[in-house]
Amino acid sequence: MRRHPVDITPLTFLDYPKKAACIMWFTGCNLRCPYCYNPELVLGHSRTQVDEMAFLRERQGFLDAVVLSGGEITLQPHLRELCEDIKSLGYLIKIDTNGSNPDVVQELIKHKLIDYVSMDHKMPCNRSWNLPNGTPLFKQFSRTLSILLNSKVPFEVRTTVHPALLDEADIIRMVRECDTLGYKGTYYLQYFFNGGPTLGNIAPPTRRYDRELLDRHAPLAIGYRNFPEDRGKY
Repeated sequence: MRRHPVDITPLTFLDYPKKAACIMWFTGCNLRCPYCYNPELVLGHSRTQVDEMAFLRERQGFLDAVVLSGGEITLQPHLRELCEDIKSLGYLIKIDTNGSNPDVVQELIKHKLIDYVSMDHKMPCNRSWNLPNGTPLFKQFSRTLSILLNSKVPFEVRTTVHPALLDEADIIRMVRECDTLGYKGTYYLQYFFNGGPTLGNIAPPTRRYDRELLDRHAPLAIGYRNFPEDRGKY
């Protein structure tokens, strides 16, 4: 049975580059990131369901794109069918993924069902988490990155950062890993924002990152999102 989103953010100009989009939130994830601010989605506690197609039909001509997020969207059964239905209404599709299911991403690209991908790089290779089946996440992330690099689908790599979990050396190593694998785009760092309960009940950061150090030693351009020193500038 096809699952439906448990919630929809009706409008965002931040989550799909240069497009007016909505975000559809789905339950279920194969990771347990301590900073995750969607614990109810990860643990599947939400029981509500939204009629996504009725929502999209009402907004044709107003929205440009749909962001599929969660949770981990590539775990959703009938994801290809969902994307086909969304595409039939003329929308662009972006997925947010942790890169753990390269075959799913490959299938969506093959059938021209996604137009943009945001992929999370969670931890450096030497500290890589294992998926529930025992496969190292970094192995799957690397495969997904290779698939994206060999496609024509625009994408970005990003990391949610918290100084207690990842220090400057970890981040520089992660950027170098992606550079070595062939990624040459901007590497985005998303600062942990404590807006409510998190999966690991993690405390707010107690220090700021040395951005000068990161910029000097990272081999790729770094984009900073939601960093406290930038808030209120725009």
